This record gives sequence, C-alpha cells and structure tokens, in this order.
Amino acid sequence: MDDIIVLVAVGEYYNQEIKDYYWDLKNSGFTIKVLTDEPSHYDINDISLYNRPIFNYFDKIHFSLKIVEEYGKNVIYMDGTSALPKHILTNISSRSESDFIYTSNWPKGNFYGYEDDPCFRYLFEYFRYKNIPIIDYPTILEQVMVFKKTINYKLINKELQILQTVFDYISVMNDNTYIRPFVLGSAEGLALSIVLTNNDIPFTKIDI
Repeated sequence: MDDIIVLVAVGEYYNQEIKDYYWDLKNSGFTIKVLTDEPSHYDINDISLYNRPIFNYFDKIHFSLKIVEEYGKNVIYMDGTSALPKHILTNISSRSESDFIYTSNWPKGNFYGYEDDPCFRYLFEYFRYKNIPIIDYPTILEQVMVFKKTINYKLINKELQILQTVFDYISVMNDNTYIRPFVLGSAEGLALSIVLTNNDIPFTKIDI
C-alpha cells in the first residue's frame, strides 16, 4: 500500500492507546507518521514532535495536510479509538474518487441537528458577519479521515486557519464542554466540512 497512515497522540493516555497499534502496522509494512509529545514510544524516523502547551484538535487536520504536501501521497488519519483493520486500510482510499473521504457523522446528524446548541452561537454570528451560507453542513466525525493526494491542501490550510479562530473562541467561552485538561478547537470536522463545501472541494462519506 502506497498510502501513509497518520496518528496523533498527545498525552500519556493517548500514547498508550495507539502505540501497540502503531507497532503492529509498522511491523506489517505500513508507512506511518505520528504527531506526538512522547516520541520514545515510536521509531524516531516516524515522529513529529508536538510541543504546544495546549493541544488543539485542528492540528490533526493540519498535520495530515502537511504530510500530503511533503510526500505527495494519500493520507489516512485515524484516532486511537478508531483503529481500522489492515484489510480496510489497504483499500479505503480507493473507495471514492473524491478528494476527501470520511466514515461517520456526529450523533445528531448534520449541522441543523446542532443549531440550538448554545456553544455554536458565536459560529452563527461569524456566518452572518462574513455572509457565509447557513446550511445543513455535513458533520464530519473526526475519527477516520482520508486526505487524497489531489486535495488542495494550501487552500484548505489557509481557510481553516481563519475559521479555526472562531472555534478556538468557542472553546474558551464554553465551560460546559471544555473541562480540564483544557483543549482548543474541538468540532474541527464541522469546520473542515464548511471549508470543503464553500470551496467546492468534493468529499464523500463511505460505510466501512
């Protein structure tokens, strides 16, 4: 398989969650890149060091796009809790010709299922301020994501950097969701969906 697997593990809990899976894949011949703050668990040639004091969920996407840019190959991102069997990994990127593939939506469906959630009031303010269409955006569950080598990574990174500031602000202003250990930028799958939709970048949900 020519695709690259991307894993992100920041904090002892998440490193313990993925390290055995990482070594299983590596010993089976898969190419893997890991963004981590605990590099001792992995082959030094496979790691990028995460040294920000506060983890930001958007870095999962930014790191995946960086690997697409550096290697010119399809990238399969997985959370530790969503480790896919090897036989699925070998063909998942060929399941659709879209530039981006994902496997699940959020529990309540698309964006309209969350429009009454008070944490998104700042996002609606931003939509109105910037004249961004308020539509029923697909909610991308951020656990398994495939970034094709054909994806416009420069455009997506640029647009996400702007939109990310809104989601970071939501993090700061939302005590009900964000508790210690503090993180920034959750709901990054929705932000990615907004960027893909409004820039006419094709993306597809598949069943696995």
